[in-house]
Amino acid sequence: MARSASLVQYQRHSIHLMSKVLNIRTHASPFTLILDDLNQRAMPLVAELVRRSLSRNVNIVVISFESSRFHPSVRSIPAYSDQSGDQILEELRRAMSNAKESLVIVDSLYELLNVKNVEMGALFNLVAVEFTSNLVGVYHQDVLPVQHSQNPYIPQPLDLLKYMATTVITCKSFAHVLAVKAARERSLAEPTHGLLQGAEGIVQCLTANDNRGIVLETEFRRKSGRPESETYFLRAAQQSDYNVPAAGLPFGTLKQEFVTLLDQVPAYGRQEFANTVNAADNEMESTFSLGLTDKQKQAREGVVLPYFDAQKGEGGEGGRILYDMGVEDDFDEEEDEI
Repeated sequence: MARSASLVQYQRHSIHLMSKVLNIRTHASPFTLILDDLNQRAMPLVAELVRRSLSRNVNIVVISFESSRFHPSVRSIPAYSDQSGDQILEELRRAMSNAKESLVIVDSLYELLNVKNVEMGALFNLVAVEFTSNLVGVYHQDVLPVQHSQNPYIPQPLDLLKYMATTVITCKSFAHVLAVKAARERSLAEPTHGLLQGAEGIVQCLTANDNRGIVLETEFRRKSGRPESETYFLRAAQQSDYNVPAAGLPFGTLKQEFVTLLDQVPAYGRQEFANTVNAADNEMESTFSLGLTDKQKQAREGVVLPYFDAQKGEGGEGGRILYDMGVEDDFDEEEDEI
């Protein structure tokens, strides 16, 4: 949407796009790719997707590689067993066959594609085309990609997933986003966290997985192929955000959307969070002071620089530089003649 529209209209439009993805609306996003890492796991976002789907009585099927405990209303396919890829797809078909609308969640697309050797096209056709349902997959960005020695020109699985996805959501730690913003405003290098620090033995920071909420860098893909990007903040859900559950449903429907744009978060817009960056980093390391006193600043403003004055005489004489000497100038004509 063009930025020429009013700010309120733009915010409403952006939140509406994200709300359709979170509420698993039909045809809103057939394949949502969630990218996370150790600094910010995708579990808070996945839990919110499950909660909202159960409130609408949507059939939820989880192809699980990492989790073993689920809500009783969630159907789980334990893919960490000895099942082959074809057996997983066949069990998924049976789990979706009697449901009008389903949400399929894969908690590790890396394992599904590289260990079980499931074709992403086959999974997408089964979920989105055959059963007209929604597919949500989580991919851990800190997992090393597989190197194909036989054919080095085969695209990496992550590149293929990004190409096929209709919505790409990258999870960021709220504390890390605040630290990056503080560094940018002070013209400092952006801080690195976790594995990117390059420090031996450090894989996760103490500020990882901020419990205040999760930052979602989202890219929506329109049918025309044109992307539309925005950054959101999803706080932890509260019981007061939902209505009383109807009979037979584990969760009530959502009262009011609480996902917001990151710019609307008070903690992100305030200047106080800049104090999280050490003030000493803002000063140049030197053995002497580079600052000016008030008297020196006033003297600097009173300095008259030489200027060029074009002459109005006959042509060919060019111009000359005129300089008005001050009382502090020590000029000796006799010394100049020597």
